[in-house]
Amino acid sequence: MDSDTHASRTREKVTLLVGFASLAAAVAIAHRSPPSAYELSIYAGTPAAFWVGAGAGLVASVFVSLTGRGRRRRLGLVLGGVTALAIASLPVIRSYHFYGAGDSLTHLGWAKDIAAGRLSVLEFLYPGVHTIAVMIGDVTGMALSRALLVTVVAFTAVFVVFVPLATWAMTRDRRATAVAALSSFLFLPVNNLSVFEMAHPTSQAIMFLPLVLYLLARYVTRADRGGLPIGTPTGVLAALASVAILLVHPQQAANVVVVFGAVLGIQLLSRWLGTPAADHKLLGFQTAFVAAAFLLWAPRHDRASGATSSLVEMLLSGSEIAGDVGAQALSVSAIGGSVAVLFLKLFLVSLVFAALTALLVFDGLRGGLEDPDANAFVRYFGVGLIPLLGLFAAFLLVSYAGLHFRQLGFVMVLGTILGALAIARAIETLSTRFSAGTARAAVGVVFVVMLALSVPTLYQSPYMYQGSGHVTQAQMTGYEHSFEYAGDPSFFGIRGTGERYADGTLGFEASRERAPTAGSLYANTNATGENFTGSYIAANLGERYLAFTDATRQQDVAVYRELRFSAAGFRSLDATPGIDRVRANPDAQTYLINGTR
Repeated sequence: MDSDTHASRTREKVTLLVGFASLAAAVAIAHRSPPSAYELSIYAGTPAAFWVGAGAGLVASVFVSLTGRGRRRRLGLVLGGVTALAIASLPVIRSYHFYGAGDSLTHLGWAKDIAAGRLSVLEFLYPGVHTIAVMIGDVTGMALSRALLVTVVAFTAVFVVFVPLATWAMTRDRRATAVAALSSFLFLPVNNLSVFEMAHPTSQAIMFLPLVLYLLARYVTRADRGGLPIGTPTGVLAALASVAILLVHPQQAANVVVVFGAVLGIQLLSRWLGTPAADHKLLGFQTAFVAAAFLLWAPRHDRASGATSSLVEMLLSGSEIAGDVGAQALSVSAIGGSVAVLFLKLFLVSLVFAALTALLVFDGLRGGLEDPDANAFVRYFGVGLIPLLGLFAAFLLVSYAGLHFRQLGFVMVLGTILGALAIARAIETLSTRFSAGTARAAVGVVFVVMLALSVPTLYQSPYMYQGSGHVTQAQMTGYEHSFEYAGDPSFFGIRGTGERYADGTLGFEASRERAPTAGSLYANTNATGENFTGSYIAANLGERYLAFTDATRQQDVAVYRELRFSAAGFRSLDATPGIDRVRANPDAQTYLINGTR
């Protein structure tokens, strides 16, 4: 018999107290350990005490959320949410100068251009994230680089808060809502292939999606039936949220149009057949509104229309079939890694939720769920997944700019909610065969294991054969000063050209106008492998600068195991006539290649 005894209440209160105390200590320890140089892994760079404290907070949250009731359950969910958000906020907590050495630096450049008035938000395809960062910077006085990191945390908080709220709006089931909250702590949409926990608008749009789904659920379930001359308060908020996700990133807004269209289609079909599953309001106006907003905004920008036409052309021509996937697989194998193991690291938990989602959708299409609201939403999202997965397959087929993994990130938001509903049903089924306490404990253990598998994949690290996205102030100032005082010769990089740093330091518009970077050793020359020596570079790459960061050296030596660029090659740059180091700090070096003397 599962009774809420005095002993169990005391145990849960003590567990919560330990969990919150552990989390507070962990955050304090992390905050007092800012990085002194580039960190190859944020996991290794963060003190072990933080991970112990955060782990204690998550474990306490899982078991109190599943076994407790009332206020204790809610406190357990708050503990888990704050802990998950603390892990996702480590670059802010530990005072990283910036995080995201690729696209994120370009977005920093765009934010600088908006702040300086060089770029109008009306001329920009996705100004949402950048504008929010500029506003945060203006209000608080913090640097734009940090404001962007805070903006990323804000979108992550939206995901953590609104996944359970959306589930509650769909089901009014406390158990399902608790399981959905625990599922949100897994951050399944983040795959570190095309969806990241860094400044990256499509990633932030995906994190914003649960708020849109929450408002959708409240709208169709008639949560507020009255109140405005035209429409309802929830309807107005849903329309505003649709515009907001469009401004954050149009690709994900297009996916929202697909989901809304699927909901409307199921509603119309059910009414035509005379078998409406629930007393739901038609989503016609909201669907038309978000579709019209998308059609008015996106085609005005060449970037959006060009992406669509490129996808169609590539599908018709059959070019580049799975090219990037195969190339990445070869690279992982070349450094002694296993593609299968890497896939399991990144997607094992997602596969579990995908399987649970498929089973639940199959049951929902047969009308197997007792609650009419829950059954209706399972049908809505289940049908919506069909075109979404079709787009995923199309992007994957042509390997177009990694967009298939962006699409997968959007799909996994729906998969998180539907998978949580399936787990809640599993708890109910197990409770009939065993005791309720046994069922909750078993699911709690499974969640702890899934969290242990998911946390190491939230950030890029050697665990997944990648270097950290940590960007130090010394890296930025090193490039900034080199660009400022350089003469006519252009800049070469090791793996990248350095263009991202030009974007981030000069601003995007000035970077493209000045175009200080011209290529990389990896992409444009044969100076890799055994040819990566100072003598080869001096003989073949005269009259240009070679600039790179210590992050590049660490990644090539420690992560890529000297596959293209060796430690000896880096050392040879300082000992070769014809190569002069003209600027250096601990995190960035610039050499002038004059040619062999």
